[in-house]
Amino acid sequence: MKIQVNSNILWCDVFTNRLAQLGVKDVCISAGSRSTSLTLSFNMNNNFSIYRFVDERSSAFFALGIAKKTKNPVVIVTTSGTAVAEIYPAIIEAFYQRIPLIVCTADRPEYLINSGANQTINQNNIYSNHIRYFINVGLPDLSKLNFVRKIAEDSYSVSLHKNRGPVHINFPFEKPFEPNSYTDFINQDKTNKFFVNTEIVLKKNFNDKLSFIKINKLMKNKKGLIFVGSNGFDEIFEKYLIKFSEKYFYPIVVDGASSLRFGKNINKNIIDNFTTIIRSELFKKKFDPEIIIQFGAAPTSNVVLEFYKNSNANKFIINDYGDYLDPSRTTRNVIKFSPTEFCKNLVELNEEKSDNKLWLKIFIEANELIEKEKEKYFSKNNFPFESKIITEFLKSIPNNSNVFVSNSLPIRDFDFFASKSKKNIEIFTNRGASGIDGINSTALAIAHKSKNPTYLIIGDLSFFHDLNGLYASYKYNIPLTIILINNNGGGIFESLPVSNYEEYFKENFIMPLNMNFKKIIETYNGEYKKIKSWNQFSLELIKSHKSKKLTVLEIKTNAKKSKALRNNFWHIAVEHLNNYINEIKY
Repeated sequence: MKIQVNSNILWCDVFTNRLAQLGVKDVCISAGSRSTSLTLSFNMNNNFSIYRFVDERSSAFFALGIAKKTKNPVVIVTTSGTAVAEIYPAIIEAFYQRIPLIVCTADRPEYLINSGANQTINQNNIYSNHIRYFINVGLPDLSKLNFVRKIAEDSYSVSLHKNRGPVHINFPFEKPFEPNSYTDFINQDKTNKFFVNTEIVLKKNFNDKLSFIKINKLMKNKKGLIFVGSNGFDEIFEKYLIKFSEKYFYPIVVDGASSLRFGKNINKNIIDNFTTIIRSELFKKKFDPEIIIQFGAAPTSNVVLEFYKNSNANKFIINDYGDYLDPSRTTRNVIKFSPTEFCKNLVELNEEKSDNKLWLKIFIEANELIEKEKEKYFSKNNFPFESKIITEFLKSIPNNSNVFVSNSLPIRDFDFFASKSKKNIEIFTNRGASGIDGINSTALAIAHKSKNPTYLIIGDLSFFHDLNGLYASYKYNIPLTIILINNNGGGIFESLPVSNYEEYFKENFIMPLNMNFKKIIETYNGEYKKIKSWNQFSLELIKSHKSKKLTVLEIKTNAKKSKALRNNFWHIAVEHLNNYINEIKY
């Protein structure tokens, strides 16, 4: 039986239905005319949760946050023209963090490009430097429905498995876009087959046991160090990582952007004060490792990056895709392999343990010494010392929390001073490209997709940059507690050499906003509290996790004073560490 159809809608229905069958659940959409058929197709399929945004930037970063939390591909739909450019920052972040996004951009037909047609730009592979897969599908062709169905399969497989990250499908359309604006007759029996669910089988690589025997011989009795950067490592990885550390007596340096500093099974081999330890030139000279094993992203802090660069260690990077994650460019060994399987294979080799007990013991004792000095130093009041915000925050939040740490100064303070804890805390960051854009939107998406209380630690400029993103909290009733560290603009620049050029520094780098954030937050129906003491901070944090709405706790700080307090702590801590090193026999 022949039926009337709109070719655009049927084309999109085959595509969206296949995505639903494969397990895609979330779609973020911004309004637009050229994307009408995609928008209607996703909305008419009851398998999707739809999130609607005026601002394409907010939409894309919200999608990024959902994908971070669910670890499942999220669709972004946008219309043609500059709207396509608006979502680029989130795509860049997804690319570098390997977050699965399926970006669907609507487009004008090819013959209208460079013709002066309204809202028309050259969208062909516009994200080419930051995309894992691209295809321009061309105008809908009902003789090629299997083609658009396969594009859905390829997009899903690449984004989640084959080359994890964002993928881009460009959809040109001609009018009319709406379902009841019929364009074609088609045999219904022929279309049904394109909606049948079929399974995708993914090929898996098998490991070579001989390779692990060689790696074991290389590492055995060598003084090594394990570094764990940001990336979504799970409990299984942590289990084998600890066993790996115990077998070879390698200390585990966990970056502040990783969740492995937290959890009920926290281990003494985990070193959380490494950024202070390696400020000691004496320690670096005496305890330069022979091997460094890196899992996850590169270090957050420059002091660790410098340590990597200057270390004579033989360095190995292990990740699923063989990504070369080393800004120092001194690593010669990149192993494309599952980090969990890498640790598991080495642990399960029938080999004796290494003889490096003293090596590991020194790192553990140095770490504990710094921790005691930190507790002593931070026990002084010093409100509102920026770095102490991190330690007081971690004391007060409940078990099973999500914590999003913004870029710029907050993530560095978190890396410097966040102590390991038995609290189960999941850390999120946008450390792929480390921009300050879209932070509010990303954090709100994580809060929306979690039953656990969610917190965002953010500076005033980053907060201001994504004020539009707060609308998601208002529209979708998302509870999120924001710790707003307000040093009135660009506090991180106080830590950089450019701060010495006072003539140009204040006007070009420090950008004071002088804004009343209370009024802005109330516009979004949020609760605002100005924090005036550590005791009040703790009490408001405890209250906020029970709140069912947006809560902003603003702490006004002085960047210069905080910088001086940090430097003073490091001076004291390194002095004590050097005394310890001089006393031990090694």
